[in-house]
Amino acid sequence: MYLWPSNYIMNTDFEAFKEHLSWLIHPSLIDNISEAEISLSPKFTDTFPILTDLLSQARVLNLNIDHHPHRLFSWTNKNNEVFGWLNKTEPDFTSTLPLIDEHQLLQNEIGGIRESFNQPHPSLSNNQEFMFIGSDCSLGINDWDDYYEDLCKSENIPPIDYKNFISFVIEANGNTTVYDPKTKEVFLFAHDHAFDNVDFLENQPEYTFHTFHNITYFTDYVEALAQEWKNELL
Repeated sequence: MYLWPSNYIMNTDFEAFKEHLSWLIHPSLIDNISEAEISLSPKFTDTFPILTDLLSQARVLNLNIDHHPHRLFSWTNKNNEVFGWLNKTEPDFTSTLPLIDEHQLLQNEIGGIRESFNQPHPSLSNNQEFMFIGSDCSLGINDWDDYYEDLCKSENIPPIDYKNFISFVIEANGNTTVYDPKTKEVFLFAHDHAFDNVDFLENQPEYTFHTFHNITYFTDYVEALAQEWKNELL
């Protein structure tokens, strides 16, 4: 395995990553960069076939950022530009949250998405603070409890039991994508959005819980994200 010196990296994918995310991550925090190959378990490939196909076409770098392990997945899009994901891997992390098996499988084998660059438009990955990272997940709806419960009270609508929902994606404006660990169903909680791919959840106040078009369960969400990126491959 070839290891580049941290102060002299001639790699197109890494340079594209630095160009797009230098405002977020200072190059001095990055070291131990090496080319890598990923090996996915049969359980992973059976659970996420579209994602598996996408990952099989990725160019992969392992790197440390501020002493934390990360993995850079890069592809070339139809405009002949590099686009990709920076995933944070957490090999020693054990969550106290009731993460479902599919989420834990994703976390264990490829980590969660810390940042993406040159992403498709539209995409589930746009404007997200993080996606799937176990240590960033939380219970509930990202502190929108009072907003939601006040709306339910004012409209005389019973609130749904959301306290044990897993918030696994957070948007820059505070919107969060959650799943119910009992049913594995996915919902968007959004106080404000301009999406064409969601509907208000029936029997709930508007601009609270939403359902996604063609996405019901966590695995559907992951596969839909992978398909969006796969559609952009050169």
